[in-house]
Amino acid sequence: DKTDYDIFSVELAEKYRQNDIEVLEKRELLDIPEEISHSASGESIILHRREIPIYDEEGSACYLLVISEDITERKNAHDSLTIANEAWQDTLGILRESQGKLIEAQKMASLGGLVAGIAHEINTPIGIGVTAASLLDQKISEFQQLYNSAKMKRSDLEKFLDTVAQSGSIISSNLDRAADLVRGFKQVAVDQSSEEKRVFALGPYLEDVILSLRPKLKQLKHDTKVVGDRTTEVESYPGAFSQIATNFIMNSITHAYDDEDEGNMVFEIHLDGREVTVEYTDDGRGIPEENLTKIFEPFFTTKRGEGGSGLGMHIVYNLVTQKLGGSIKCESTVGIGTKFTLKLPIANFQ
Repeated sequence: DKTDYDIFSVELAEKYRQNDIEVLEKRELLDIPEEISHSASGESIILHRREIPIYDEEGSACYLLVISEDITERKNAHDSLTIANEAWQDTLGILRESQGKLIEAQKMASLGGLVAGIAHEINTPIGIGVTAASLLDQKISEFQQLYNSAKMKRSDLEKFLDTVAQSGSIISSNLDRAADLVRGFKQVAVDQSSEEKRVFALGPYLEDVILSLRPKLKQLKHDTKVVGDRTTEVESYPGAFSQIATNFIMNSITHAYDDEDEGNMVFEIHLDGREVTVEYTDDGRGIPEENLTKIFEPFFTTKRGEGGSGLGMHIVYNLVTQKLGGSIKCESTVGIGTKFTLKLPIANFQ
């Protein structure tokens, strides 16, 4: 029979011999999970070594059962897996950081679009007001000349007063319209960059968001509206609703329609007790069934080379399920359109 001295180096054999004596004296199992050793060919190996005392009928330790299991391959595989897992964790961290930067970039792009919307929308009432003011200035100058000529008649005065009243009304109503636009745009802009929660009417707020996108919608001849229980009030995060609505609309513009299409996009609100359901539908080309299961995955897009980041619907999913504490599902039929159904608490307690 071979002993440790026949298999291992003298130094290692002496170590094992000492272990044997200690196990027999202490009458305890010795378990060494990992021990570096060498095979008969001199190759370095890793052993799982166990030494178990065997007792006779009188209870004396008379034998020693030694089990040495070569776990080199298992250990190497485990180490390789650990290294791969660490590399994966590092990559995941980089991806999450990149995703965060892309989300912030999308927010800034959304705010940039909002500024463009303000400039476009406010131009109309301001332009009308300036035209009315210019006309009024001209009529005042003409009236002064007529008055100075001492040829003014009662009918001239009445005509002038009528012009002043009409111009004043036009200027006032359009300045009010401009002020309303600024207030609406300001609130949407603040909400998009804020995490504050407040009470707001869902229908009018969604209309403000749509208004901020109107230049793009008009340019592409799309119609967007809000129907249903429009006055429903929620205590939640308006910034999240703004991002969700904007992503829905821009997703439809990008994926559902061709440039020459005249699309219809609808937000429908239903109140059911303490829950509000928001359905967003478009009548675009629809989503193929094989893509429906991927639509909320990060970086999934069918427009990779055309400006699509693949984050829009992923952001929507996270906002609905995490920020707003609700649920979202998507249904679509190719050639008919797509519907997103959101179920949300009217009071968010996050």
